[in-house]
Amino acid sequence: MAAEPVTTDLKAYLIDLAAAAGGVADAVDDDVLDLALPEGAATRAGLPEFFTVALSRDAADETQGAEYVTYGSAILDKLVGMGLDTGRALRLRAALPPTSMRVPPNLMQWIQDSVVFEKCRRPALESTAVEHHQQVVFNFVLSYVSDEKLTDDVMIAVDRHTLGDDTGLLDGQTKVYFADAGTGRADNADAADSQELSCPQVIVHPYSEAATVAEGILAESALPQYISYQRQAALYCRQELAKLLRYYHETIEQLKSREETTTDGDRRERLAAKIQATLAEKERRSMDLIERYHVYASARLDSAAVRIMPKVRARLQVQHMRETLHQDVFYNLASSSVEPIACPICHARSAVVFPASAMADAPEHLEGQFVCPKHVV
Repeated sequence: MAAEPVTTDLKAYLIDLAAAAGGVADAVDDDVLDLALPEGAATRAGLPEFFTVALSRDAADETQGAEYVTYGSAILDKLVGMGLDTGRALRLRAALPPTSMRVPPNLMQWIQDSVVFEKCRRPALESTAVEHHQQVVFNFVLSYVSDEKLTDDVMIAVDRHTLGDDTGLLDGQTKVYFADAGTGRADNADAADSQELSCPQVIVHPYSEAATVAEGILAESALPQYISYQRQAALYCRQELAKLLRYYHETIEQLKSREETTTDGDRRERLAAKIQATLAEKERRSMDLIERYHVYASARLDSAAVRIMPKVRARLQVQHMRETLHQDVFYNLASSSVEPIACPICHARSAVVFPASAMADAPEHLEGQFVCPKHVV
């Protein structure tokens, strides 16, 4: 299991966070910080502009008005969320000629060949718009620790507009050249993207939501490898445990045989005590062995980058029985491909979708939306 960061790491994080947000943190004491945040950043995070935090229980008890920041506390959740939405990010922009920034003449044919709306009539195109969209690519390092340590590098991509899992789309973007779009405050850069393209600013989810989705995708994608490592470790554990138990079985049998044949009362008591001690030792060493071969998994974010790509938003009208639905489908101008639709439930992308009303018990918030097949069949 991943070790908890020490207090000094949390203190450094809060100081860096305040600076990145345009505020300041003053170390009043070793475990006490006064923070001043800009009004906008504080409001978005649900925090006051001026507040004091304590990094230890003793400091919190001794400092009037200080909020105790500890793992699992509400204020730390807000500060972490603020950190995910604040600061500087590597931004990469797909380099395309101006002639490519247009709606393809055969767009509807591309869509019909790429996406299937089950239990629906053929969709009709309502409108199109060229927009800049963002894809956040997270690079994680996964560690599996048991009797040895193994690491894997895992890349997860999330669309900031739909929160769709873009990981499967990365292979199709390998031939796209991304130029450095510079670093800067993420919220300012988002507005600049749409101004440059002369189109309305695309609604995007906060980086914290994209990161939460990425964590869920990471956990699901890492599960098969974790199970494989656990099975391998369990096999080695059973082999070692069999040797250990065989040794203690033979040892205890020898002690019992000596206990039964001795005529000395004191010696019999000593042998009985030794048998009990050996049984306890067997139990302890067996548990230690099982624990040693248990696989613990942890992950850390190594790096992240924002990829900016132009897309055509095609608004479709889809008829399902007597219900008229609307669905946005995106054509990526950088990769020249129609993107599968992102499921609003699991974020997986699917080229085949069903109306949410086809679900056995569709939640109200999914009314009028489309979901992937695994929630229907």
